[in-house]
Amino acid sequence: MTMTDTVSDMITRIRNGNLINKNYVLVPYSRFKEEILKVLKEEGFIKDYETAEEEKKLSLKVFLRYYSETKKAITEIKKISKPGSRVYVDKNRIPDIKSGAGIAVLSTSKGVLSNKKAKEQGLGGELLFHVW
Repeated sequence: MTMTDTVSDMITRIRNGNLINKNYVLVPYSRFKEEILKVLKEEGFIKDYETAEEEKKLSLKVFLRYYSETKKAITEIKKISKPGSRVYVDKNRIPDIKSGAGIAVLSTSKGVLSNKKAKEQGLGGELLFHVW
């Protein structure tokens, strides 16, 4: 069975790992997912990520961030654009998430960016997900 929405799968793995306080989760590798993880790391929602080879398959090892046992870096992560219903925003309609406490991740013509960087660069694009 082929997976149609690999970004949703990655988000679900991160969400589930976060719920049970795992140190890291494994995600099948793709350059696009690596770009998304780069944004999450820059914004402080994950500690780090690295490529790892598990059973002859390339994976991304995502290290989750926790401030304490009760305080997590990711409170909620929610997919917006889906394969059957793509959501695009222009540069003037990029949303602010939780009054700046969270971010929206966009796929733009200049790569994957947070809503803050997309606004700075005056770019719109596909609204992938929100995280706070």
